[in-house]
Amino acid sequence: MGLDVIEEKNLNDVISYALDYPKMVLSEAKSLGATSLEDFSFGLYVGFICGVFLDGFLQRNKRYLGLEESSDFHSIILKRTPEMRLKIQTHLQRK
Repeated sequence: MGLDVIEEKNLNDVISYALDYPKMVLSEAKSLGATSLEDFSFGLYVGFICGVFLDGFLQRNKRYLGLEESSDFHSIILKRTPEMRLKIQTHLQRK
């Protein structure tokens, strides 16, 4: 079964948000330099987290993040980056 109308709208809202800020998305992707499975996994991990959070924020507040909120959002992601990378490394070593 495919996405229902509401979920399809939610997905399109997240895609539209990313398309509105292509420089941010492309600079983040370039800074990762996806040359390894770990880097690629980290990019997917952060993408998933961002997508879920931004979609939830939009649903709850009926608006996108403001400048200060966006800055806080990125600070939190950067602060937790070592934790996310460690989790990925640990998982990849188990396999």
